Amino acid sequence: MALSNQFEELRRRAKSQLALSGSIPEIRADVTAMAEMALPLSERYQHINAEKMVSENAVGQSKHEVLECFARLLKAVSILEKYGCNLTNPNRPKYWRSVKHNNPVFRTTVDAVKGGREVLSLYGYTSQLPDGLSFPDDVIEPDVRRVAEVTVEVTMLRTELDMLVKEVHPHPEFFEIVIPALQGQNNPEEVMPDASVILAKSPPLQPKIPTHTHAPIDISLIPTPPAQLVVQSDPPLEPSFRPHQVCDMCGGASTLLCSSCNSRPFCDACDALYHRHPDRASHRRDRVQESCSICGVSPVSDHCASCSQHLCIECDRLYHSHPSRREHKRQKINYTPPVKALSHSLSTWECVRCTTVNNVQAVLCASCDCPRLASAVPVGSEESLQPSTITEWQCRSCTVVNPGSSVLCTVCERPRLATRPSVSPSRPLPAPPTPPTPPTPPVQLGENQWMCEHCTFANSSPSGLCEMCNLPRQEPRKSHKLLPLSPTNTNTTPSKPKPKPRNMQLQAQKMKEEGQKLVNHIREGEKRGMTPEEVYAALCVSSNSNVNPCDWIASELPHLLDEICAMAMSVQQTYRNGDSAVEQREGASDMSTGTAPGDRRGEVQLSRAEAKQAWLTAGGDTEKAVRQLLRSRQAKMQELHSLGFQNRAQCEAALRQSGGDIRGALSVLQRPLLEPFHQRVWSSLPEAPIDLDNPDKQRMCRRLLALYDLPSWGRCELVLSLLQEPEMDYSLEDVVQAVKESQDRDFIRRMLNNSCTMCYSNFPLNKMQSLTSCQCLMCSECFTRHFTIAIRDKHIRDMVCPNCEEPDINDPEHLDNYFSTLDIQLRDCLARDVFDLFHKKLTEHALMQDPKFLWCTHCTNGFIYDGIQFKVTCQSCRKSFCAQCKKPWEDQHEGVSCDVFQAWKRENDPEYQRQGLAGYLRDNGIICPNCRYQYALTRGGCMHFTCTQCRYEFCSGCNNPFHKTGCTVIQCSVTGLHAHHPRDCLFYLRDWEPKRLQELLQRNGVDFNTNPPNGTQTGTCGVMEQKDEGGQHMDSPCGIQTQPGQAGLCEKHYREYLVSLINSHTLDPAHLFDETELKAACRRHQIDLTQEAEDQRMYHARLLQKILEIPLGDKVPRKK
Repeated sequence: MALSNQFEELRRRAKSQLALSGSIPEIRADVTAMAEMALPLSERYQHINAEKMVSENAVGQSKHEVLECFARLLKAVSILEKYGCNLTNPNRPKYWRSVKHNNPVFRTTVDAVKGGREVLSLYGYTSQLPDGLSFPDDVIEPDVRRVAEVTVEVTMLRTELDMLVKEVHPHPEFFEIVIPALQGQNNPEEVMPDASVILAKSPPLQPKIPTHTHAPIDISLIPTPPAQLVVQSDPPLEPSFRPHQVCDMCGGASTLLCSSCNSRPFCDACDALYHRHPDRASHRRDRVQESCSICGVSPVSDHCASCSQHLCIECDRLYHSHPSRREHKRQKINYTPPVKALSHSLSTWECVRCTTVNNVQAVLCASCDCPRLASAVPVGSEESLQPSTITEWQCRSCTVVNPGSSVLCTVCERPRLATRPSVSPSRPLPAPPTPPTPPTPPVQLGENQWMCEHCTFANSSPSGLCEMCNLPRQEPRKSHKLLPLSPTNTNTTPSKPKPKPRNMQLQAQKMKEEGQKLVNHIREGEKRGMTPEEVYAALCVSSNSNVNPCDWIASELPHLLDEICAMAMSVQQTYRNGDSAVEQREGASDMSTGTAPGDRRGEVQLSRAEAKQAWLTAGGDTEKAVRQLLRSRQAKMQELHSLGFQNRAQCEAALRQSGGDIRGALSVLQRPLLEPFHQRVWSSLPEAPIDLDNPDKQRMCRRLLALYDLPSWGRCELVLSLLQEPEMDYSLEDVVQAVKESQDRDFIRRMLNNSCTMCYSNFPLNKMQSLTSCQCLMCSECFTRHFTIAIRDKHIRDMVCPNCEEPDINDPEHLDNYFSTLDIQLRDCLARDVFDLFHKKLTEHALMQDPKFLWCTHCTNGFIYDGIQFKVTCQSCRKSFCAQCKKPWEDQHEGVSCDVFQAWKRENDPEYQRQGLAGYLRDNGIICPNCRYQYALTRGGCMHFTCTQCRYEFCSGCNNPFHKTGCTVIQCSVTGLHAHHPRDCLFYLRDWEPKRLQELLQRNGVDFNTNPPNGTQTGTCGVMEQKDEGGQHMDSPCGIQTQPGQAGLCEKHYREYLVSLINSHTLDPAHLFDETELKAACRRHQIDLTQEAEDQRMYHARLLQKILEIPLGDKVPRKK
């Protein structure tokens, strides 16, 4: 076989195995064999461009550098192999549809090499997402066959790269064609291209440590070679670049670089102070990188001014090994982690809105009044910061978020609904007259300096903005008579001393009392079902009276709400009457929208709910509530108009009906539009069938989605296309059910075409039935008919597959498992009476496993008998029988054993004596070894007997079981119906002549009858036996002509009589075996028939001795 053919055979086998199992170890041997074949890369790789991928990622001039590149490519290919393995695995991961770029493993391996994303595209990741790659939305499952083909090639490339890195590849010449650097030898001494190497013989040389190792290594422990590498550094870099590990102002660790300030390094604290100035506030600062710009993992060791990158040792060596970047100048960086300035973070805080640094005691920003804990939102959105739910609320004074159950703020103890306190003036308010104090000397400032009233910073520039806090300069008020800040006014008479501030303790006590009063009102309102907002608004309205706000809400609030509605309607009416010109212009639009002019001039329909909401929003102010109510109603009307509802009267009626709720109004307005749909949905008329010839396919697909709950639009189109095929004659429901299972057309056709093993008609798979014991498929009708007949007319053990007759009912373990699942299958397909009969037979079968279970001899009743007496009375027919021998009970049986009773009956019962040996054979009839049910039948004829009670199949001569498929004898190789009979079984002895059987009895001194008893009928044999008449088993007399000297029996039954005597006395027939019978018996027991150096007599004696060592049958009936 050619090498390429062998390669394709291995590729095909590996692809098939991977598509089935999704396990890489199972294809490892085949992939290794493929990688070791001497074939070019273009012939081995059909899907991925291995030559391009290897050449683009092999950066370096020496073999050592190329192999290091291959090592990184090997890691990326290993990750790609895992992606393919996950897609082919039957148990895929939960998030297999997408690959995220922010995954650190993906970013440092697959995304760090060239060609990695092309392999992901071959897998099926073709949709570009903002944060990664994904399968298209219409792809439900990956193409496992294609993914397996690509994964096999990825695995083969990983194997070859591993061989190349370990330098054990059998055919590296194919890679040397693509990368000539692989032909050279590894050079252990590599230096930076921008340094010169000088060999000095005097001092010892310290070997170079591999650059890819980042762990600290003690160089003193490394042995030294006889020369030294002296590296001459480049001249100092230009002034535009400085090492930035130290802050330029405080000398601490730097964290920022300002490009506008000639790349000066700053720490966080110094940057906040230095760039607070308005002229430097817009400078752009870059954070000092702590990790490499390329790999993002290793710490920075070099900075390249030419390409403006911070690189680690490994990435710097690889990146600047390219010829075009080899001459770049790099600066070594000894990076230490920055230490944050604790003094700045503990003493100040930065506003998230305007970035102003404020004092730690300040709650609001000094520039924009933004709260300290607010998020970065526009200035005009302060009200949106207050949570709309009652689970938590934000204090309007200190902006702390409190739990919804608290009424007072946990920080400032302000009430929940208290407004924000006004900003205190820059000067304290006048206090009561106090004794005069010596004046405070003025602040001495230089010429052209002025002091900021906000931060007390002495500014030297004439600008109107403070250099420190960036706030505008304010002129001193005349009423306060402040000291002038310029040196020219130093001779002016100083002003009076500032008054002392008010007593803050009294103010705090007053606030606490007001808050406690509000809390008491709120708690009382909560008990009466009122919200805190209602109590606060009522308190604002009734603050000048002694009326309880809760009582005011209960008595006066409804009237006030009606008054607010009336005022709003009056304002609206006045506005409309005064704007008649506008109304005339809008008359045409009203006619087009169906609104009558009278409706426009009518009253505005407002509700108490809307008025109450506006009143609460206005804080109890009636005039503000009216304006708020009108604005809210106008906004709601505009929103309803934008949604397509132009009739003003209907919109106002809907808003009034819903209490101003816009969603409720939409429900009211949409109810008439949905009325035809509701009528059609709730109609009792049947749904119109889907017309496959309708040209509007989109409408048909929408109906399929609505009626049959298909998973996608593509599945609906697949249903329509399958139904329009000429050979498809199945119903719509069958096709829809098959399409729900799969979207593969071939698989759907196989599901829709399945042949019944009984009627040979074709049916869909959802209309077929199968048993758990086999794979035979039956249509539902045949399945129901078969088990109905089996339950009504047959035994419980006949309920097997009609085609293969599985399972084996004689196996108890299979029997229990089989009936437990069959019960579930028959529950829905059988009639109620048939299913009840099945349960009755199943119960009887379970009871028969109990050794105390007895069948009545006189009727078909069965029951469990726990007594110790022989006499048993049936509860159904009230007749008695013997529990031991199952014979009808007689008084002579009382107190004697069954054998004694049978002997008495043979000697004293005239009817028994008249029957002769026929009665003897009946009494010694067949007994089932499984359920011990006794049959008054002879053993002649076919020895294969099936018990009608338990369906146990056995030999009537030796009671050994018959096997259909699996045989318990290890040496047996027979596959059909068979049993293993001992040598004294009637199965073999029935072929002996009566004289030969009599000779065996005479040798052992056993008496036997030859003449019929007196009084018996002669001429025909009267022994009862089971016969097949018209397909049914019937018990009837034998009827064969008798012969003289055979005790009034036919020859067949006389032989049975003689064999029963032989079995009763345990006689071994082997003593009468001739040479042919002896050899046949030896073959059955696999005895060696080789004749040694002995005569025929000794040979026969040796074989007979071996046969006699084998015991007789242990289950043979041996009754006397």
